[in-house]
Amino acid sequence: MKLFRYFDPVGGIKTLENRTMRLASPLAFNDPFELTPRLQKPSDQLLFESLKQRHIIEDYLEAAGKRQGLNRVDAEKEYYAVELPKRFLKLTSDKGWAEKEKLLKWDYVGKIAERFRILCCSHRHDSILMWSHYADKHRGIVIEFDPDEFLQETCLSKHALQVMYRSNPPTIPALFGDDFTGFEQAMNLMLSTKALEWSYEEEVRISFPVPDGLKKDEAYDQSFDPGCIKRVIVGCYNHADAKVYSAIEKIAGESDYAHVRFQRAYLDSDDYKLRFADRPSVSVR
Repeated sequence: MKLFRYFDPVGGIKTLENRTMRLASPLAFNDPFELTPRLQKPSDQLLFESLKQRHIIEDYLEAAGKRQGLNRVDAEKEYYAVELPKRFLKLTSDKGWAEKEKLLKWDYVGKIAERFRILCCSHRHDSILMWSHYADKHRGIVIEFDPDEFLQETCLSKHALQVMYRSNPPTIPALFGDDFTGFEQAMNLMLSTKALEWSYEEEVRISFPVPDGLKKDEAYDQSFDPGCIKRVIVGCYNHADAKVYSAIEKIAGESDYAHVRFQRAYLDSDDYKLRFADRPSVSVR
């Protein structure tokens, strides 16, 4: 599998010089409709059981103990006798469930952001729109790489998510309990579903575990094996005397990138298409 990543000039050059690829937090995605699934309301039985989870009871014991001066035994008795029925009645009402649904959605997004950073890339290197949107209006760079050579002894293509484009959000269970596999499947569905308007991107996403100490909204620069880089394309609005070319020429001379094909994009003379010529220092008109 060959994948492509679009960069502005600074980001692309920095990626090649530092041998690191920036991974995004899900909280930094540019589409407000992303990660907003519809939640399937659970049965009353599941709702009731969810209120008996130990961490919920412990939170109440701590709050009630401090507020009312109750010991743990009395506070737990009060929870089961008074607080649990009150919470259950609220959850089973339309208004109460609507409020809970909003909280759950943000909770799921937060859990993804706590655990993963996302490498967003594409099957396409010739999208006029993506060159405009993500590569500084055709002044940036597109890098082709092989995900199975990105990290040594790691086959990332097995973990790649092909983004699906739909007219409505996916539906996932609202509660998972101890079903970690079900939760992981739902999270992958959230990460791999976007609105139809984005279909031109032909996006692929690869998730990486979050290093310790990273904030939820913080990006992460993941080091990569330079051998994974297969091609570097400079945008059609760059010129041979530009700083971008000087930087790319320098990078092309490094031994780590001796195997890489360097190209420049240019406009097709007959169609709305981009063409590509080898050696970015050669001016193509």
